[in-house]
Amino acid sequence: MTALMCESAAPLPVAAFANDAETASRVDLGLRRFLASDAVTVDLYDDLETVLGEDAARLSAEDSMAIVCRLRAVTPTLRYVVARLLRPYPSEMDDVMARSSEFPGPEDAHGHLVRFASSILTVLDLMGDLAELREDASS
Repeated sequence: MTALMCESAAPLPVAAFANDAETASRVDLGLRRFLASDAVTVDLYDDLETVLGEDAARLSAEDSMAIVCRLRAVTPTLRYVVARLLRPYPSEMDDVMARSSEFPGPEDAHGHLVRFASSILTVLDLMGDLAELREDASS
């Protein structure tokens, strides 16, 4: 085994770091938000706004099913994130999982979508600051 050493390299400066509760708390929140950003995206909030927002209108069965498919796709990641970030594990996440496995007929698609989106929004509310989109994450 051969090791290469650069003899002319100057020693690297040692960065100062803080070892206090405030800094640890900020780092912890940053890491938790980073993990949450895998599931909590602008697209997720856009879909929730389309379904539950102030200007929400009844969607066609096709549009409802398209959004349901996107919500279903994010559900496993949301479950993973919630399991690691929230203690105790919220029973509301069980509602999200149950709704993600329902396959209603076209006549029930809109009602199912509203219930599904409401369940996800409840979990995001429980996540609080962790579910907030940061300015830099949305661009």
